[in-house]
Amino acid sequence: MGRGVVADFGLSELFSGLCHTDTLDPFPVWRDGAISPCFNQLVLGALAHSVVAVFSACYLSPSQNHKTGHISDSSLTILSFCITQMQPPPVLSPVGERSYTSMSVNDADSSLLIPESSYQDTGEVVAEDGSSFISHLMYLWLNPLLRRGRRGELEKPCNVYLLPRRLRTSAVRRHFLRCWEDLLHKAFGLRYYLLGVLKLAGNMLSFAGPLLLSSLVQYMKEEGAPISQGAWCATGLFFSTFFSALIRNIFAFEVSKVSLSARAALISAIYGKALRVSGGSLAARFTLGEVVNFMSTDTDHVINFFNSFHEVWSLPFQFSIALYLLYLQVGVAFLGGLGVALLLVPLIKVLASKIMENNKHMLTHKDSRVRLMTEVLFGIRVIKFYNWEAYFAQKIADCRRQELSHLKAIKYLDAVCVYTWGSLPIVISIITFVTYVLLGNELTAAKVFTALALVGMLIVPLNSFPWVVNGTLEAKVSLDRIQLFLKLPNQDLDAYFSSDTESPKGSLMLHSLNLSITKVLFFFLVRQGSLVVVVGKVGCGKSSLLAAITGELNRRGGDVYVQGREDGFGLAAQEPWIQHATVRDNILFGKDYNSSFYQAVVEACALTDDLNILPNGDRTEVGENGVTLSGGQKARLALARAVYMEKDIFLLDDPLAAVDSDVAHHLMERCIMGILRSKTRILCTHRIEFVDKADVVILMDNGTIIKTGTPEEVLPLVEAVPKKRKNDSNQGLSNELFAEEESSLSRGEQKAVGGLAWKVYHTYWRAVGGALAVSILLSLLLMQASKNVSDWWLSHWISNLRNNGSAQSVLMPAYSSPHLLLFSPGGLMYPVNIMETTAFANMSSEVKFYLTVYGSIAGANTVFTAFRAFLFAFGGIRAASVVHNRLLDTVLKATVTFFDTTPLGRILNRFSSDLYSVDDTLPFFLNILLTNIFGLLGMLVVMSYGLPWFLVALLPLGLLYHRTQHFYRHTSRDLKRLCSLTLSPVYSHFSETLSGLGTIRASSSASRFEEENERRLEQNQRCLFLSNAAMQWLDIRLQMIGVVVVTGISVIAVFQHQFKSIDPGLVGLSLSYALSSTGLLSGLIFNFTQTEMQLVSVERTEEYSTTLPTEPQHSNPQVPTSWPEQGWVEFRGAVLSYREGLPNALDGVSLVVRPGEKVGVVGRTGSGKSTLFLALFRMVELNQGQILLDGVDTSQVGLAQLRSKLAIIPQDPFLFSGTVRENLDPCGHHPDSRLLEALEHCHLSPVINRIGGLGAEVGEQGKSLSLGQRQLLCLARALLTEANILCIDEATASVDQKTDKLLQQTIREKFQDKTVLTIAHRISTIMDSDRVLVMHSGKVVEFDTPADLCQRDDSIFCKLVGGRGE
Repeated sequence: MGRGVVADFGLSELFSGLCHTDTLDPFPVWRDGAISPCFNQLVLGALAHSVVAVFSACYLSPSQNHKTGHISDSSLTILSFCITQMQPPPVLSPVGERSYTSMSVNDADSSLLIPESSYQDTGEVVAEDGSSFISHLMYLWLNPLLRRGRRGELEKPCNVYLLPRRLRTSAVRRHFLRCWEDLLHKAFGLRYYLLGVLKLAGNMLSFAGPLLLSSLVQYMKEEGAPISQGAWCATGLFFSTFFSALIRNIFAFEVSKVSLSARAALISAIYGKALRVSGGSLAARFTLGEVVNFMSTDTDHVINFFNSFHEVWSLPFQFSIALYLLYLQVGVAFLGGLGVALLLVPLIKVLASKIMENNKHMLTHKDSRVRLMTEVLFGIRVIKFYNWEAYFAQKIADCRRQELSHLKAIKYLDAVCVYTWGSLPIVISIITFVTYVLLGNELTAAKVFTALALVGMLIVPLNSFPWVVNGTLEAKVSLDRIQLFLKLPNQDLDAYFSSDTESPKGSLMLHSLNLSITKVLFFFLVRQGSLVVVVGKVGCGKSSLLAAITGELNRRGGDVYVQGREDGFGLAAQEPWIQHATVRDNILFGKDYNSSFYQAVVEACALTDDLNILPNGDRTEVGENGVTLSGGQKARLALARAVYMEKDIFLLDDPLAAVDSDVAHHLMERCIMGILRSKTRILCTHRIEFVDKADVVILMDNGTIIKTGTPEEVLPLVEAVPKKRKNDSNQGLSNELFAEEESSLSRGEQKAVGGLAWKVYHTYWRAVGGALAVSILLSLLLMQASKNVSDWWLSHWISNLRNNGSAQSVLMPAYSSPHLLLFSPGGLMYPVNIMETTAFANMSSEVKFYLTVYGSIAGANTVFTAFRAFLFAFGGIRAASVVHNRLLDTVLKATVTFFDTTPLGRILNRFSSDLYSVDDTLPFFLNILLTNIFGLLGMLVVMSYGLPWFLVALLPLGLLYHRTQHFYRHTSRDLKRLCSLTLSPVYSHFSETLSGLGTIRASSSASRFEEENERRLEQNQRCLFLSNAAMQWLDIRLQMIGVVVVTGISVIAVFQHQFKSIDPGLVGLSLSYALSSTGLLSGLIFNFTQTEMQLVSVERTEEYSTTLPTEPQHSNPQVPTSWPEQGWVEFRGAVLSYREGLPNALDGVSLVVRPGEKVGVVGRTGSGKSTLFLALFRMVELNQGQILLDGVDTSQVGLAQLRSKLAIIPQDPFLFSGTVRENLDPCGHHPDSRLLEALEHCHLSPVINRIGGLGAEVGEQGKSLSLGQRQLLCLARALLTEANILCIDEATASVDQKTDKLLQQTIREKFQDKTVLTIAHRISTIMDSDRVLVMHSGKVVEFDTPADLCQRDDSIFCKLVGGRGE
């Protein structure tokens, strides 16, 4: 209800409308013999708020209206304010049958004042905002979500709460941009630094435990001490542990909120920068992979710093306090133990630096492996065609071997650290106590157990500090890297473009333009509505010219005028960028759907036929990078997207290269000259037959415009090809796949539900090795047992001293006051007098015995600790190696269909983040988890032995603990899975954005993409925030159980002391264990959940290792090595469908290709041309029929045998990062002279020599070569082959006419005696074939010589040659 309305009607009217009551009695307490529903919900449901409200109302308005059951307007004012400050309470008890209209407290979150159902949909609730103080403290606002999680209803990200308003990504981003200059410091610094006060308070309270323990044990020793003294100790223990738990919990949650805000700010800033950064500076400084790393790895490092920073000052502070308190306990004897600890600090520093160094090397090799894996997945079809799996598997294995060698070093160094810190407390204790006794002092229970607790507190800072410093340094390095990226110069379009207000919209001019990668471009002017065609040979700078117009290059001189550039350009890039979305979403590109215009665009871009053969038409989802589309379909889809943008200027980079003759004419007539006729169009093309339609023709060579003029002036300079030579139909090697895929081919990644299957644990157990796993568990058991026995021995020793205490009464004059024990140095150190010396001499043999046994047990403990540390390290490395090898082996053997229907990022996730978990994170958490489990068992045994009464409380506490963790784990596991599930879209969207940066910026769509990133990030942040909150929900409950345990033990001890004598040694031992129970309990659940979460990575890798459809791996030893000698190819009744229920892609194909014959293959989209090649190479297996090579059935031959005997030149050129030599001949079969000869034949020698010869790097996916040059390099590969059967999927689509003519001549000469099958783009390519095969709907419709087919009037081929549109 708006404010004006409230002002008009008053609060009485507001409440009467809300409660459906009379305005004279708007808020009744009693109604129809029962409490009124409104009063029940608003008052009784939130009693604390109501009391405050009524009290405040009384104070503000002394004169009350005392009507029965009626509260005054002033009370209502306060009450209504309080209601808005809290979450709506649950109904205490439903009264009456009447249903009430729901009313929203807040429009933004739609939280209902009176819920319509028993629980609100959690996806509409705002987390935390408006909840009460108690609800904040105990995370009660999280309960509905946890209940929903337990019911298994957290299936989608939309099921979780909305973020609190101040943590919403948009709010954080706005705040961050306002503080941009100082980056994170100014944006989040003050709030973060203030949390240090909480940290300090928590640290101070943590020291109260050991001091109060000392007082309690001292009280136990005094016979007849008043019970009040013990009660005060027990009360002190309760309050110190209670407030310490609360403060630590609040601190952890608030830090997680700050780090979440910083994460949102950083990711948004990196994404925004990527959209605005100048193209030239980005390409010069960073690779695509590095930029994605800024958002993932580097951001994670910076966020982890938020957990580390307060530890940087807090750990030295804790250390100093613990040291001082230890000095108060044992005097200068503490120096012995401290000396050992300090001697180890340089060792730890050396270990830490070694670990960091190895980590850096390991990450370098990991990056290399993931980069190589990316390329392998990107070119998996080509790798399978060429039978290169073994070569690439070896390459990846080499990278992995180097990576594991450094991982091994890290794990063993880690093991040394674990061993050192595991054995340090006992070593320090022994040295301290021995020194103390040798100085002539007597050990007492109070001293021993207070000292033990303090030694434990000393170890934590010493242990953690090197890692905290490393984490801080890591964050600094990452922050510097991110800042380096954020400081790159932005694209300054105002400076790049010159202004010319007089020109009409849609006109542009370039004048003496000098760019960073091309030579001088002379003056040319394009008027509005004209068609400019740019021609020139491969690599002459046509694409660079278009990039110059959009502002993607760095201008060094000259001028660029573009009228109306703010509206953007309609860009169809040479390498089409397709989003992972439906066909319609790709075309609309964020614009509203206009049915008539949309249909006109689809028709103009010749997509109608393609959409008709899809199960869901334009609602069909296309794969990542358009993986399921052919080259032609991608080009036309990108063109349709550009046209639908309705811009004034269209930049078309060779959209006609990858389409057949009919389609090319259709696009020219209906699209470029039709629907775009009134627009300014710049078309780069190699299709000379369309140049005569241009208003202006630009001829380029070597980055320079050498001629501008009319078609008549420029065409004579270009080697023209007769217009009758038209293209034949081809849609690339995946056209049929596109036609036959299901409408949503790459269904969203599945989120596993429920608990982890035992199979996952069993898988990891097997990967480690059964015998090794048993050895690890045994060493852990012995380590824990020896530690507990050593502690028990101490208490036994003290008890004996107490019982023997003949000299004790003489030796302990200063123990009358516990305060002296704690705070008076005089009460701790005694002057060594004659009496003490005598006593020490008398009992030295006994002390010696106890010390020897204690030392022996401690020595055994260090041995078991060492065994456990090194065995665990070895087991982790072994498991990492086994898991990776199985995964790689299965993925490389998987069928092509799997790769076509699975996004590349999803597979890559298994090889990067999932394997990183298996390598590093899983062993880390599993190690701590197992230590915690054995530690907890040891603790329970010792406490039960020391105070048998504790067993009474153990059962209810155990049940409570089990219920709490069980309640938490369901939701926690689902939230963790949702975190992973929502993180992938953030990274994949970023990668997709980086790939299509040119198109996004050219079309002025950057702000829309930023909003999309914000939306995806918000979903991930919601899950992450609630995952953190759930962890703190559990933590506070477990801490409270710990508080109960400590208080319970101290109360039991006090009572037992009153009724009978109790052993102070055992009480001290039990209490010192109890004090650590809170950390152990919360650590157990946290590490169990973390281990489960990391085991999800094992589950995911195992899923691929065991369930992927793989290709048959058998081989046939009877096939001779020289097969097939002749090159005879025969199809006999071949029937093939991609999946059950789909139409046949090949439908009874029977044909014979004779040895040495040259056959051209033509046909429309979906006719089955590409499927012939796929069937021949057994990429997809036949349903019926046979394919024979030299009379041998290919299904009886091993895949490796078959593919190694065939050669193919695919349409999409695949190059991997490496040298030209490695790309031509990865297996090293040919000498350099042969490679150079092949390059010469492909007219690539000048280019290769210019970039540095055979040893030159070709860049990521061959980026340093143009598309045409990459196709030529792939052709050179085929020239090196010894195969007798060659399949060519027109490999010269992006090559100019002149080069194409020379290449066709080369192919004819080099493959003179070989069988050649060619899917053709240009009719000129196949006119001199021996025979032409015409396919339609998976059937052979014509198969004869070109001459004979041209004689027949009804011939489809004849119509193609005759052509249309002339």
